[in-house]
Amino acid sequence: MNKNLIKKLIIFFGVIVIAIVLGIIIISITKPPYEQEINIEDEGVKETIKTEKEKVESVEDRERIYMVEQCISSYLDTININNSSYYMYDESGNQEKSVDENEIILNLLTKEYTSKNNITKNNIENYVDKLDKDVFFVPLQMKYINNGDIYQYAMIGYITDFDYNIIKEVGFKVNLDMSATKTGNSDLSFTIEPINEEINDIDEVQLEIKLTSVEKNDYNIVQYITTNTEEDCKRYLDYYKKMALSNPEEAYNRLDEEYRNLRFGSLDAYKQYIEENKKDIQSIQISQYMTNTENGVKQNIAKDKYGKIYIFEGVDLFDLSIKLDTYTIETATFKEQYENGNEEVKVQMNINKFILMINNQDYEAAYNLLDDNFKNNYFNTLEEFIDYVKVYMYRYNNLELRNFNVNGNVYICDVTLTDATNGKYIDETKGTGGSGYLLERTFYIQLTGDKDFKISFEM
Repeated sequence: MNKNLIKKLIIFFGVIVIAIVLGIIIISITKPPYEQEINIEDEGVKETIKTEKEKVESVEDRERIYMVEQCISSYLDTININNSSYYMYDESGNQEKSVDENEIILNLLTKEYTSKNNITKNNIENYVDKLDKDVFFVPLQMKYINNGDIYQYAMIGYITDFDYNIIKEVGFKVNLDMSATKTGNSDLSFTIEPINEEINDIDEVQLEIKLTSVEKNDYNIVQYITTNTEEDCKRYLDYYKKMALSNPEEAYNRLDEEYRNLRFGSLDAYKQYIEENKKDIQSIQISQYMTNTENGVKQNIAKDKYGKIYIFEGVDLFDLSIKLDTYTIETATFKEQYENGNEEVKVQMNINKFILMINNQDYEAAYNLLDDNFKNNYFNTLEEFIDYVKVYMYRYNNLELRNFNVNGNVYICDVTLTDATNGKYIDETKGTGGSGYLLERTFYIQLTGDKDFKISFEM
């Protein structure tokens, strides 16, 4: 091969390498920093590394919690006298009951409970408090013992109707036979009994295993549940939703203590937040999820369809500490990106923080970021600011930066806000919203030291 050809090949491949590197740099630079704050990735990409022993213990505990929940939910469906599966229509279109639920209930109850109380199909109403509607079960506490493959759980909580009105407090003992898993069978057998006395704490429940197996029948089968980050995030989010809507005080206690004091300040403020956002909370749906580790603590992070972030810290359902945003207590990722970013990056991240506060209806926090002169000229009260935001911004805003300029110590940013609900919320001023309606705004930012800033915008 002649020297000229070799020299041309070297130049050719060198140009390719340089182009690839420049492409990577450009992509990195042009990616909006406000999208980098929480990078929700696919399952497993950021899975926390643990020892095999830790993985087995933590995962199996969560899986069994979910299975015990499923056993209780199955039992509650069974004792519902208006369960739709108990009825059929005759030739004339009349509805008639075709199933005797007492027989099914007997097949779910523990042998010890039925023998101790001499329960039969004829007297079962004396020992089982039946329901007349569909319900949600919200667990609050749990403990268990095991003997080989037999696990006995005590779980207490409360049930609500589908409008999240609390019906009553409940408690159950569940026997779960795990022996089928040894042969790869995912059909596990269980029996259950209600805890009829009033229980204030799970430690008041006495557990004792008196059986070596749980005999399978046509009704007492529960599927083995395999969990992962997506499953955990979905269940945690659903757990928070049910609790927030039915029992705000209990949900408030599940929030991280420092976070709830900074974000809400009081239980009454949190209850007001829940009441004002009840419709949105009812429709929460997870869109992205990830795991992260912050200061040695595992986090399951969920993002809903409107971009709201939910951070669940802890190893299982009963060990959760919850945060509802990333800005009230800034994450290590945010701090690192902010401190290492140039002024344009910092300004963009600050605008995004302001918009996130609006999206979270955290209006007081957003109001406190306003420039004092701007605030005095246009919004003398928080209520005036809220009224303006509700008319001239969307309920949930997507943010896009269009232009960035500097005038002295003031950073000027032209942005476009679009409706993240895609028109779900009808606004008489802006029509039905959606991507066809663009709100163009100019923001003015002053960096005042550390991560502090003041913001104003064109009226």
